[in-house]
Amino acid sequence: MDYKKLGKRIRQARKAMHYSQEQLAGKIDYSVPHISHVENAKTILSIDFLVKTSNALHVSADKLLCDSLDYTAEVYKGEIMEALTDCSRGELKIISRAMSDLKKNLRENMKGPTEDERTEKRNHRKQH
Repeated sequence: MDYKKLGKRIRQARKAMHYSQEQLAGKIDYSVPHISHVENAKTILSIDFLVKTSNALHVSADKLLCDSLDYTAEVYKGEIMEALTDCSRGELKIISRAMSDLKKNLRENMKGPTEDERTEKRNHRKQH
């Protein structure tokens, strides 16, 4: 479990909702110092904290946990789509080319997909 990345995602989700730590604390019935410690990976959060935070911030737990889960391709795809929503046609064209080049470069310079990634891709194709 990567608690630093989890804390960072919680902080990002909180800020996206324009909540202070105090406002989030009031919504989930946890103290401000506890929220700070979770966001800074100084404490291990409970399932109760994760569920309450996820609900209060209107974000799925898998999105918060995706840096520690094996099967999160849909979360990353959603983040990419979300980042593209306000792009102009010209920006989309440039980003598309850059993504194609990046993907090609990654595949040429990194090891192939892991067995888990190949299994995930096969399972995804079967579902659709």
